[in-house]
Amino acid sequence: MAFCKKCGTQLQGDEHFCVECGTEVSPQGNGAAAAAPHGTVSPMQVPPAPPVPGMPGTYLPPGAIPIAMIQPQAPPKRGGWIKALLVIALVAAVGYYFVKHLPSSSTDPAANAALTKLQTFDAHWQAIYGFVQVSNGKWTNNATIAIDSATLECDQYDSNGTDLAQMRTTLNGPIQPGASETFNPFQMGAVAANVYKVTCTIVHVKSSGQ
Repeated sequence: MAFCKKCGTQLQGDEHFCVECGTEVSPQGNGAAAAAPHGTVSPMQVPPAPPVPGMPGTYLPPGAIPIAMIQPQAPPKRGGWIKALLVIALVAAVGYYFVKHLPSSSTDPAANAALTKLQTFDAHWQAIYGFVQVSNGKWTNNATIAIDSATLECDQYDSNGTDLAQMRTTLNGPIQPGASETFNPFQMGAVAANVYKVTCTIVHVKSSGQ
């Protein structure tokens, strides 16, 4: 015997609906499991997501991305290339200034020779007690940079122009561009035999910043 599961009315067993309340019943009886309605989709088991790298035993929903795995990107800086061009221009300007206004190192023969030619030294000489004495010495710097020191060479010549002896001493500065400096009388070595004249010339200089 079958009964309506809602109102308890006795059924014949082949009804599809209860004759009393109209509730749908299974033809096989109230105790049989009702068939799943047509078109119903059974739930599916979703496999667990793989573990997150560096986080053992931790799982995320499908499609989720850990925030820690997203590397933030710094916004592009504007004006960087302009700053680079300004730095290059500044370096070029400073380099041009030094090349234009300063000579090469004093070890550069060409640069030193150019500075040396711009130096003049005027003086009188005389033989006193067997030594050449230079007096009224005046050093003038005609270069555009200051000169720290200079090497003065005095040559003794006979009447034929033969160089009999060479003597050198250091003149200490510094002397600014266009300036002059005078020196007290000083000796330049023993008088050579048959000396006729003495000529003193600056043969080497050391400029400031070298």
